[in-house]
This record gives sequence, C-alpha cells and structure tokens, in this order.
Amino acid sequence: MPVITKRDFLLAIGATVAASGASSLLVPGTAAAGTPDWAALPAGSTPRHGGKLVYAQTYPNWAIGSSDRGEHPYFWIDLLTRSVWNCLTWVDHDYTVRPELATDWSAADDTMAVWDFTLREGVRFHNGKEMTSEDVVSSFKAHVAQRGSGFATNWIADVEATGRYSVRMHLTGGYAEWPYVVAEYRLTIWPAGEAESLGFDGVGTGPYRLIDIDNKRGFQAVRFDDYWMEGRPFADELEGYITASQTAINGFRAGQFNAVFNIDPTTAGQYRDAGGEVHMSPGGDQFLLTMPKNIDMVWNDPKVRKALSLSIDRDAINRIVYNDPDTWVGNDTHMTALNPEFLPRDVAQDVDEARRLLAEAGYPDGVTLPTIVFCPSFPEEPRIMAIVAESVRRAGITLEIREMPCDGFNDYVLAVNAPVGRPRRSLVGPRNPAINMGRMDFAGTSTEPGGWHGELAERYSALYAQAVAEPDDARRFEMFQELQRIAHEDTPAIMLGGRRNMLAHRPEVVNLRSHSQNWSSRFDDFWISG
Repeated sequence: MPVITKRDFLLAIGATVAASGASSLLVPGTAAAGTPDWAALPAGSTPRHGGKLVYAQTYPNWAIGSSDRGEHPYFWIDLLTRSVWNCLTWVDHDYTVRPELATDWSAADDTMAVWDFTLREGVRFHNGKEMTSEDVVSSFKAHVAQRGSGFATNWIADVEATGRYSVRMHLTGGYAEWPYVVAEYRLTIWPAGEAESLGFDGVGTGPYRLIDIDNKRGFQAVRFDDYWMEGRPFADELEGYITASQTAINGFRAGQFNAVFNIDPTTAGQYRDAGGEVHMSPGGDQFLLTMPKNIDMVWNDPKVRKALSLSIDRDAINRIVYNDPDTWVGNDTHMTALNPEFLPRDVAQDVDEARRLLAEAGYPDGVTLPTIVFCPSFPEEPRIMAIVAESVRRAGITLEIREMPCDGFNDYVLAVNAPVGRPRRSLVGPRNPAINMGRMDFAGTSTEPGGWHGELAERYSALYAQAVAEPDDARRFEMFQELQRIAHEDTPAIMLGGRRNMLAHRPEVVNLRSHSQNWSSRFDDFWISG
C-alpha cells in the first residue's frame, strides 16, 4: 500500500475534523437505529465526535513476520482486526455470541452441519460497495483457499448464497457452536474477488478506513463515514503501534500514546501515577506447554507429564506476577474459569504426588526434561517461566525454559520434529468450549496436544466428535466436562493458566475496554472527551 503525504492524510479526514468536539445526538444508554442492542452506550454517557486515539500494543501478531503485506487481516500488526474489518458475529465480554455483519442464524436441522445466516442490509465497504451475500461467499471461499484459519479449512465444505442478504454454510460435520467460529478475528468479510488475492487491499467494513501501514511498526486509519453503526465511530483518527513494554510506559508518560493495550501487570501503578486509568478484563491468553510425543522423549510417559503439571506452583504465578492471588489456575485444557463448563483439577499442586509419580515412572532421583522454548509475547512472560523452572525443582525436575525472539519464532519451532515441532510454549486465547476442547483433539490438530496418542487420546477424540455435534446444550455441557476429566488423567499438554488482559488509557479516552479475547477488542464505542 503506497504511503500518503501528510497533506493527503489531512484532506482524507477533513470532513470529519469539522465535526470535532460536537456532542453525539445518541440518547444515553441506548443504541442508534440499526445498531445492535449490545452496542448501547453506558447510561448517562455523552459521547463526543472528534480527536485521535494513538495506542501502543505490547502484543504483536505472531504472523507479522510471515508477510510484508500487513494490510491483510491475517498479518495485521496486533490481531485487533475490528478496527478495520468486521466478521459475521462477535463474542462479547461475557462470552456470548452476538450479531455483527449477520443479524441472525440457525442450524438447518439437528445434525448441526448446515447453517443459515441472514446478513445485515445497508453495510458498505470502504470502497463504497454494498456488502451482499456475494461478498460473504467469496470471503469464506478465500479463507479456505488461503488456508488462513483451520476452522475454515477443516470445517467448511461449501458456502452458497440463498438470497441477496442470506448465505448457507455446509460443514464437513456437525458443529453446534458454529456461530462462535465465524467471530474469529481472521474470518473477516471482504469485497468479492479472486480467492487467492482477496484481502490484500486493506478494504473492510469496519469503523476506520486504513490509509497507511508499516507492517512491523504501526498504521494510520481515518473515520469511515459510512460505517453501518449510525453515528459511529466517534474519533476521527486511529493510530496503532507495536512497542516494547518499557517503550509503551515511557511513551504514555510523554503523551505520545493515550492508550496502551496489554500492559505488563506490574506497571499498572506506573500508568496510574502518570494520570492513567487501567481496565482489567476477566481473563486473557493462556500459556500452554506443548510436549512432542512423536519422538523418543522422557515425557512420553503420562506419569512424567502429570508429575510436571503437579509440581508447578501456579498460585505463585498469580501472586507474584499478577498480584491476583485468588484467581483461577489452568486445568491442562484450553478451558478457562470464564467457561461455565470449566472443571478444575482436584489438586492444582502436589509436590509429594509428583515425586511419587516420577519414582513409579523409573526416576526416583528426579529427572531432566528437554528444553522448552518460548518467545515473550506478553511482557511478564519471562517472570512466569522463571517461576515454573524454579518450582518444579522441588519435585526433582530440572527444566530449562529458553527465551527466543518472537520474530520468526513459529517457523523455528516447526522446523524439526514434524508434524509437532520443538517443545515449546504455545499462546492460546480463551474461547467457547467447542473451540477450546477441539484444540486438544489429536484428530483435529497434531501440534497443541503434542502428538497425543493411545487409548485415552482415542476416547477423547471420539467423545469430542459427539460433543461438538450435540444439539442439546445440557448434554454437550456434560460431554465437555468428561473431556476435561480425560485430559486430566493423561495430561497431553500443560496449561499454566492465563493472564487478565489489561488496558491503560488517559482519562479523556472514554469507554475503551480491554477484552478477555484480545482480538475481539472494539473501536466503535469509545470517544475522546476533550
């Protein structure tokens, strides 16, 4: 995408700058006509038009090193794609799926393998084109062709238009929670075109229109006047930059940034001392230790894997790193305490039981495990890994956890031990149960369960196939809990737990919120008060 001059940039926003400082005409606590009810503003609020949000982000998109075409949402600098694009649905702060570009949906029958979506009418792309079923069909076929999302390539058999504003999706099998899938940050909607080239023009339906991007540094965008939410967005300009944690706090102090996403939790006090406000979401990304089992490694024995899990002091992580001693700890699945189905282990840490399991596995004097590599996607992660390495020593386990640069990290870990790769930390975002539990299914993914195999792995996979297609919510709930019990018994991978995503912002930045699903953060409901 060509770089524009400052003069062109100012001309592009000229029409909206004229409205700067004008109060919104929206009735407080309500949503404008055509705006979803979930987008209603807080009661008593008086949003203003105008101003610019310049934010720093300490968590880069892991894929930005794979392309120099950052105007494509797969390679968008920080995963926060809803600044420029939209999806058919959105997962709100309470983990409820909500209508975005689709207004409603339903399964065609109890097989849950065919889904019908009704599209929002009157939506415009940044190039002026109206969004219709042609664009949605073309977008999902492009997602499959470009292999940008495993959800698309593994589950979509076909997509067809059933009317100008309706589409039907044919899946490869039953998927009762499919509306959650089409909310995924990569599954954005683009103007129709050739499948292999779609998405590279930076054109979406989102609240801001992209005008310039440095793929590994930052971007500039301006208010899209024809955004489908009436009267939104409120700010005229949006800029985002990838920064290190210390650079972010220094930039905040200096007035270069008026918001910072994913701050280091230990710096929250510094942001407050600098006049900022801090918003903490209920949850956040989790840290998964993936242990390859497709070559001869000591943790191929499930007793060793379970001993490692029981020796980790997760409470110390919460207490020392997050200053949040009463929060939840991981249960060695992708489920989080935000999921009603979450089933904690009976005991989170038991050093004596870990030693007993090691002795039973043939290591009465302790064991040295292979090195696990990680890249510090979040600024506090090196401290987390230091606590892990130190706490497991009490059970007689020696474990080196080695830090690597994030740029090119994914390619590095997959370079050996195909198809699983090197022992590593994977970063996983919190989701609905079907997605969470599917990531441990060895039939669906060979990487995160680390090449899990055996009787329990096969039982897990068979039960998951039943659960994901089960139309009855109560029965599906029970199945998801049983899947967690199987994972507890065999421990295919180790989940350390997760962070609570934190956002710092200036007091004049109003209603900008941190989301437990970092990528689901929105930019159409904040405003600059002065």
